[in-house]
Amino acid sequence: MHTIQKQLIIFTCLFLFSPSVAFSETGFDFFFKDAARYQDVIVDEILSTDTVLIRGGVGEKRETFKLIGLRALKAPKRKKVDLDRDQYGFIKKGEVSPLTPIEDQAYDFVEELLVGQHVRIEFDSNKKAENYATLAYVFLLENNAFVNTEILRQGYAHLQIRPPNTKYAKQLREAYKEARAEKRGLQGE
Repeated sequence: MHTIQKQLIIFTCLFLFSPSVAFSETGFDFFFKDAARYQDVIVDEILSTDTVLIRGGVGEKRETFKLIGLRALKAPKRKKVDLDRDQYGFIKKGEVSPLTPIEDQAYDFVEELLVGQHVRIEFDSNKKAENYATLAYVFLLENNAFVNTEILRQGYAHLQIRPPNTKYAKQLREAYKEARAEKRGLQGE
């Protein structure tokens, strides 16, 4: 009887935790389809260049995600002012001048890229950081653009790969190298 209990415990552990290696999510997430709810979510707000706030379905709470592979500048402090809008209600963007701080440029780029967009969220081996932030890769549903690499490619963040979250390390490095070669954003300073 004791051997059967051991076998049952081993089987349960293998059943729950073996998918975490293959699918970069915990066994609990895999078997209870927790990750399926992140296949189409909407970006509500940008907190910083590497941190987004999303909303899921009706009645679901908003969640904050830190983008894997990025170390961004702090979000710019914005003054509340009346925005100039066009005839359709869209905010008119002013010209980017050399006097515009890089933090503002980075924040504006990510805001324009993501706010209101439908995205797919993917996780890696570690779903939580030391500060309990949820770590994620973000993809636009419209064209499957990999947001983490796009931010790096434009030079609006520094590369920061922390093992074991290395699922897309190669793509992140390539985007960062491109920004450095072209001297874009932070890499142009």
